Amino acid sequence: MTKVIFVVLCLFLYVTGNVLAVEISWMQVQHREYGNGKALSRLGFGLIDDRGNYLTDNRNVKEITLYNPDKKELKLTPLNFNSTEEIFGTYDSKNSQWLYSMVWQFDSWFNAEIMDPLIPGLYWLKVTTIDGKVTERTFVFNRRTALPIVDSDSFQLQPDPNGNLIWTWKIPMEMGQLALNHKTRARASIDIFKDETAVGYFSIILPAHLAYVFIPVDVVQTINQKGDRFELKAQIETRDKNNRTYSRPLIVSEMLPIPHNKM
Repeated sequence: MTKVIFVVLCLFLYVTGNVLAVEISWMQVQHREYGNGKALSRLGFGLIDDRGNYLTDNRNVKEITLYNPDKKELKLTPLNFNSTEEIFGTYDSKNSQWLYSMVWQFDSWFNAEIMDPLIPGLYWLKVTTIDGKVTERTFVFNRRTALPIVDSDSFQLQPDPNGNLIWTWKIPMEMGQLALNHKTRARASIDIFKDETAVGYFSIILPAHLAYVFIPVDVVQTINQKGDRFELKAQIETRDKNNRTYSRPLIVSEMLPIPHNKM
């Protein structure tokens, strides 16, 4: 009987030990500005288990602590946990090609607003799980950079004859001078909702000067089938991920109807 209890106890410790083993897969300390006038500094990070999968909930996280370059613990708002299914695109600048994945992938992340001012230097994050284990990661915040915000009133959505979506916007005038001194890029994103619940996310990273996205008809269909409301936004960020701006969203109920081929 004692042997059985010992085996069960060892199995329990093994299983719970694996469940609680987490690692910080990425981390950002970032200043953000939004088209509605809001500005904030944000901590964001992802946690993966020992199999490399992103966590499906926040039950194992007991405490997070963020220190600035002066080793001062920073004041944070309560920690938020978010998860979604995502599809991504990439733009191959060398070959002028649009590349897309059609497979939805699960992703999750944690974030909190940083209530203290950001200073340049190395930031240190400690995450403690409910069993007392600690995982750590650092991130370099170089500088605050003033970035323009894309005007969503300039968004245009047009189909080509084959049903592919062409999404364009106007490049802010400030981007010309900014490009001389800073490395920047843009991101086009779509938050997908179903019955008022966030169910998916699409994004593609672009050169900051491109100001348009080509989305193939099959990707448009995949996005349409996922939800019933879509929020389109254009972002501009520094390549070091220290700074980012968001346009106000353009909200539509359908990405575009799929036209039938003319006979």
